[in-house]
Amino acid sequence: RRPPRSTQGVSSAASDVYKRQLLTICLTFSFAVIADDHVEDKPKYTPNKAEYYISTFKEGKDMDDMMRWSKEWAKWASKGDAGEAFKEYRASMLVPMYGNNLNSVDFIWLGITPNPEEQYKGNDYWFTNGNDLLKKLPVNNNQVIDTWQRTVSETPDGNAGYVVYSDCKLGEDVKMVDFYDAYFAYAEAAKKLGDVAGRKLIWPGAGTRSEWDYDFVQAVFTSTIADYGKNWVNFWENSEEMPELQALQALGGSCANERTFGVIPVK
Repeated sequence: RRPPRSTQGVSSAASDVYKRQLLTICLTFSFAVIADDHVEDKPKYTPNKAEYYISTFKEGKDMDDMMRWSKEWAKWASKGDAGEAFKEYRASMLVPMYGNNLNSVDFIWLGITPNPEEQYKGNDYWFTNGNDLLKKLPVNNNQVIDTWQRTVSETPDGNAGYVVYSDCKLGEDVKMVDFYDAYFAYAEAAKKLGDVAGRKLIWPGAGTRSEWDYDFVQAVFTSTIADYGKNWVNFWENSEEMPELQALQALGGSCANERTFGVIPVK
């Protein structure tokens, strides 16, 4: 069965499931690199941390106010002690485009760090030193989600200007690491056929709503909004016979609740 077209390639959110899946990925990846001299044949991306601030504007505020605030924050987070605390922190804003219940979110602040140490170093500095900026924040953060994520593939220039998220379930008895390996093999093969999309798998942790009943979130992104459309014509419509895609499909599973965002870089 063909996977959902939204994947262009293709949890319960309880913390024990989330941690167990991540640990399985990390241990399997480490063992594979040690056991095989052909490291270049193995998945090359390791998990990292990301936090999502789901926000709505305060009364009388809009995106212009948030753009001004984000520039002030970026300047603050790039100098002195703050610059050291946020040295490895990369921020962007996700502006909703297609989705349901759009009244519940005006934009999402996305912060990415390479590991928990860097994430919590920034959090600690913000907690103790960011009060003046926090008072000026033109939004209310209605939900904040802490996640692990792992890159599957990158865009050709390493940038993201448009992203599509989907909530996904694994096929019956399929392990997360096996799905990742199949997805990685597919993404590598897709590049050779002209695919320009990047992909990530995301495991939500603290802040996830109790009713969320999936195994992971899939993100498919392109450097620009236009590139996403081009990818349908230049790659996806001609990818049916890829053996790597067929192997991925054979694992089963499904994705739902697709929503899309334009991406505004901040830092």
